[in-house]
Amino acid sequence: MNEDFQKLKDIGAQKIHEATHISKQHVQSILNESFENMSKVQFFGFISIFEREFHVNLDDLKERGKEYFGGTMPEQEEEEDKEAKVFVTPAQKKNYTKLYIVIAAVIFLFVAIFTLSNISSSSNDAIIESLDNNSIEMGKQALSTDTNESNLSLVNSSDENLSQVSEEEAEKKAVVKSLNVIPKVKLWMGYIDLSDYKKYQKLTSKEFSLDPDKEWLLSLGHGYVSFEIDGKLYEYNEKKNVKFLYKDGEIEKISAQEFKRLNRGNTW
Repeated sequence: MNEDFQKLKDIGAQKIHEATHISKQHVQSILNESFENMSKVQFFGFISIFEREFHVNLDDLKERGKEYFGGTMPEQEEEEDKEAKVFVTPAQKKNYTKLYIVIAAVIFLFVAIFTLSNISSSSNDAIIESLDNNSIEMGKQALSTDTNESNLSLVNSSDENLSQVSEEEAEKKAVVKSLNVIPKVKLWMGYIDLSDYKKYQKLTSKEFSLDPDKEWLLSLGHGYVSFEIDGKLYEYNEKKNVKFLYKDGEIEKISAQEFKRLNRGNTW
């Protein structure tokens, strides 16, 4: 036994528990070199915390842990990125039918004027002038009407597009769900997906997310933690190990017996 490990034993399990928030049971197991009630991730995570907090070198103890658990030190899991979806409203086609009708009417009037001028240039001067004035006036009125209707159509189309985008944004905001775990200090957390009972572990002091559409069993090394669920914050402050059930957007603290029952008779 090296001097640093003996120093840790002299400090005692209670003081180590108070300084690191690691459960007293796990601290005593490590000091007694009894590893059967913890996982590889827990063991190496606790050893790292001891070395940092008490400035000791526990390489010998880590070697014994490697022999017991087998393999090398575990790697940390990577966080999953979230993807965002972009909704694009298709552009509406413009209607040029009325403009084509106005142009055709003006061309017809000019053809009529040209025909009448060939019949009688002298007697038809007044008629031509009248027809010319009438055609110009008709063209102005038709263009004015078409412009007003086109502007009104564009305004209505714009209002409809804005209304549609607002409704889509409101709908997307209404269905946004989240489940974020926010440790207040470094935290070991085991979590079980109740859809297939697969187990995962993490030792971290950073916020991380779980799938809010699934049901989870959570086992925490301590209760200094917060949960952000669908925009609401749930605060906990407990020294001892705590267990939770997440289901249907709700988080519930449960007993060790209830955790074991939901986990098909397993304590972890």
